[in-house]
Amino acid sequence: MKKRLLAAAVAAMITLSTGLALANPVELDGSVSYRYRVDHNQNSEDHNAGITRFTLNAKSEIAPQLSIYARFAAEGVSNNNFTAAKDYNDSDNFLGEIDQYGFDYTNKGFEYKIGQQAAWIGGTGLLYDSTGYLGQQDFGVVDGINIKGKSGVTSLDFLAAQENNSTGDDNKIYALRGSYNPTSALTLGATYATYRKDDAQNFWAVDAAYTMGKATYSAEYAKSNADADNSAYDVGVAYKFDNKNTVSVTNYKVETNGNINAMTTFDSNRKGFYYSADHNFTKDTALHLLYRDMSVVKGAADDNTSFRATVSYNF
Repeated sequence: MKKRLLAAAVAAMITLSTGLALANPVELDGSVSYRYRVDHNQNSEDHNAGITRFTLNAKSEIAPQLSIYARFAAEGVSNNNFTAAKDYNDSDNFLGEIDQYGFDYTNKGFEYKIGQQAAWIGGTGLLYDSTGYLGQQDFGVVDGINIKGKSGVTSLDFLAAQENNSTGDDNKIYALRGSYNPTSALTLGATYATYRKDDAQNFWAVDAAYTMGKATYSAEYAKSNADADNSAYDVGVAYKFDNKNTVSVTNYKVETNGNINAMTTFDSNRKGFYYSADHNFTKDTALHLLYRDMSVVKGAADDNTSFRATVSYNF
């Protein structure tokens, strides 16, 4: 379905359902955060910014097992070093809009999410991950359907969607991941995906996660049918000291054609390490520290590092 037709259909259905939705309770939740970020490039000046984010999620049941959902997202940046001006409203430093909306239906253990939403493909998001983006433009969301559920011992995650971007290109994504737990501590998964833009590009990935004591080990390997630069991997460990403190380290390498449209959780055409530490002040308030040490896989781009300190509150 063309994304403009999907958007029009969803908007019409939401409009028709408004009266019924208002008669039912509306569930609200969200988050507010402040991030200080410093990027250091090997052969150029450093960039830093303060980034404030706010999200508000609304959900209301309009029929048994059927709900409508929407998200309002806003972001303010102290300078535009880390923003694309075309994404922002009124100035280069602010964004505020409803960027996710649609329908959520559950039946017999399966959830069907239809509409504008974020996408995650693979066990670790190695192939595709737009969950950290705000706004409708430039791949912050996709338009389509995501189906999740369990058949026997296998958990299934299916996505059929089209990227919502400012270029107007019809970039379609189809993906299916299956996973199961041989033991309570071990998860094994496999993913197949197709990305259709000018030509179809096919991907497959395998992933695993194993928990032993306070440590969880995870890894994913991906490959595409491109002729060159067609693989990616990440391997990491997270250690949970207690309910308040967790640290992790991840090594990765993502070649240009080893992920979908440079939307990996990590960094396309980069390799290096992610180091993170999380501290929960309360069940709703947390501090997240992230240090990324990266070098280019192929080409003349600068090696760089990025430090991010984020305080967040969930409500």
